[in-house]
Amino acid sequence: MRKFTRGLTAAVLLMGIAASTAVADGDADARELVRKVLEALPKDSFEARMTVSSGHFEPRELRMVRRYVEGAHGTYLEVLSPNDLEGIRFLFLERSNEPNEQYIKVKASRTAIQVSEEVRRQPFLGSTFYVSDLVMPDLDDYSYKYLGKDVVEDRTVTLVEMTPKDPEKDIYSKTIVALDPSDMLVLRREYFDKDGQKIKVWTVDKLEQIRNTLSPTGQKMLDLRTGDASRLDVGKVDFEAEVTDAIFTPKYLLR
Repeated sequence: MRKFTRGLTAAVLLMGIAASTAVADGDADARELVRKVLEALPKDSFEARMTVSSGHFEPRELRMVRRYVEGAHGTYLEVLSPNDLEGIRFLFLERSNEPNEQYIKVKASRTAIQVSEEVRRQPFLGSTFYVSDLVMPDLDDYSYKYLGKDVVEDRTVTLVEMTPKDPEKDIYSKTIVALDPSDMLVLRREYFDKDGQKIKVWTVDKLEQIRNTLSPTGQKMLDLRTGDASRLDVGKVDFEAEVTDAIFTPKYLLR
């Protein structure tokens, strides 16, 4: 199911950029490709289990819920284990043409706070993923450049460079995304620091047939500066779960 492929990639992670079936060359076409993908993200509701793991800490088990609500792609994340992190909750509300919103509720707090720019630059639950890596980009915040073709895991991909228009507001100086237009997959994202050095690489390393469609269910983020790597793996996905609008409000984080 192609919609599942796009939705799961965007949700987990947080969050990738898929490809269209017809990729045209040129910088304007690169931006248009991203715009179409963001607007085409599926509105299916589902619940899933997600694991964040690394060689440096005990795996984090999370509940993830997705729904399209009031013009926004909503993602709710709740840490289920280990015990010292249980109860940490995140809410991401992502829109293609409006500012995104992110909220967090930590275990000891009685309130949910809106995530600041500084928090977006922090590791997600101690992993090599940052909070900013898990959300969709705001389309108008970036300039786009077509970089040509490449081969990733024996697949021909299209490379698109995304550069923030306001460098002070972004943790990266640019991101290069490798898109597989044949299977509507994102296979790689490369992140660069303010000095133009490549510092992190995100890759899909597990693909599964789900509802007769090849879908990414495992991904890795490698920090080139330290050699550390973290994984995000999706387990059981339930499209029949009851998902209500109330879940995607800051108030729900306080329950």
